[in-house]
Amino acid sequence: MNRLPNQWKLDELLRSLAVSDVPSVEIAGLSLDSRLVEPGDAYLAVAGSTTHGIRFADAALEAGAVAVLVDSNIATSYQEYIEPLVDRGVPLVRVPSLDQRCAQLAARFYDSPDSKMTLIAVTGTDGKTSVCRFIASALTGLEMTCGYIGTLGWGRSDQLLETSLTTPDVVSLRRMLAAMYIKGVDYVALEASSHGLAEGRLDGLSIDIAVLTNFGRDHLDYHKTLQAYREAKTSLFTRSSVNKVILNGCDSLGCELVAKLEHAEKTVYCQSQSCLDDLSDTLDAVPSNVVASNITTSDTGLGFSIDDAGYELKINSPIIGKFNVDNLLACYACLRTCGVAANDAAHALQGVSAVPGRMERLGGKSKPTIVIDYCHTPQALSVAISAVQVHCKGQLWVVFGCGGDRDKGKRAPMAKAAEVADYVVLTDDNPRTEASSKIIQDTLAGFESPQDVLVISDRAEAIRHAITAASAGDLVLIAGKGHEDYQIIGEVRFPFSDREHALCALELAS
Repeated sequence: MNRLPNQWKLDELLRSLAVSDVPSVEIAGLSLDSRLVEPGDAYLAVAGSTTHGIRFADAALEAGAVAVLVDSNIATSYQEYIEPLVDRGVPLVRVPSLDQRCAQLAARFYDSPDSKMTLIAVTGTDGKTSVCRFIASALTGLEMTCGYIGTLGWGRSDQLLETSLTTPDVVSLRRMLAAMYIKGVDYVALEASSHGLAEGRLDGLSIDIAVLTNFGRDHLDYHKTLQAYREAKTSLFTRSSVNKVILNGCDSLGCELVAKLEHAEKTVYCQSQSCLDDLSDTLDAVPSNVVASNITTSDTGLGFSIDDAGYELKINSPIIGKFNVDNLLACYACLRTCGVAANDAAHALQGVSAVPGRMERLGGKSKPTIVIDYCHTPQALSVAISAVQVHCKGQLWVVFGCGGDRDKGKRAPMAKAAEVADYVVLTDDNPRTEASSKIIQDTLAGFESPQDVLVISDRAEAIRHAITAASAGDLVLIAGKGHEDYQIIGEVRFPFSDREHALCALELAS
């Protein structure tokens, strides 16, 4: 099969859009983000939520852009950015409704790579990254080469490149998909964030399989209401291209979608038979389902059985956290939906490993056990604490903070979730432009006994204190940042890794 990329001249690319006076400039790619421009690209300058891309045209040109596209009705207030481009002879093309045509242009330029691959989109409040990475790892292990796009980056599982957004923009997505297709990737597991769905970043993509992990409170700073957030998540499953859906039968939104969706083949996964029984009582026909039973947890991971249409499959996984049974079930259901035989799917499932920053375990033996997890919602923090409690033989410590310039309504519920620990160290997460003291004050208000909470705003010092104060047999959960290798203070990203600071503190621990 020919997987070579197409070459385009700008006038040919825009021919169907009735745009006049388009120069015959050869272009190597398209970009909506001046920071992502590569030499030979055409830069698409469109309006964003807070500013306009034309402001960054100079940066795009410095990075090697050979042409700039703008909306034909761009506001006159931006003429000060356009006139210098014209004076310099930069190929500047005015395209009607450019913002609505970016997906169309990208699909044409990159030859609709999504139509030649199987796209698996995973959405949910928590678990998107784990499920996508499990799917990519398992499929690749079965020689069904699978790429990944999400929080941890993009590309083949062992060759991830950095991305700034969980769900990239409409142009970057197609560029990434085309690059993976050229390298022989046939499946892609894609994290579909609520922001990405609400902003139309997945518009026009041919998504084949949609997966729901769960639904809880998050991102209300952006969506404003829980209903708007719910609608953003739901929109993934009502797309015409989606012909197969995988839903959590123990989740309220999952149950709603099971009853609501009629156009797609449905598979339900549950961590208990009782959830499936309750769901079955509300339906005329029970959809395909996979159910876990006999769940055991230990220091070496998880054990459970999968009931799949009469097959009983034993699973032993090195991944910790009972909640990960749901994530592994979602992965298993996806493998089966992709045509993998039950025994092969079970074998592949046992081969997936923990995702960086998700229930990542350090230390132990003669030192405290450390678990680093990305949990940054009240629901996720509560679930993470419950998950690690079974591995804690001594005292449970929780180190966490809340993000600045984000949903303030999460802060008190986060405190309530953390308060079940024996010791809580409240610290900074990514304070951004908000005062650390204000974030901590809001969070302390959620504790029943705030006087028992140790406040150390410096995150490195908070991690060091908790680990060096803990004893062998104790467990320290460092929550909120997971895999992130930075901390945002003000508008600056400073290098910071929970994992690296935890390892340093373990060296000091007695």
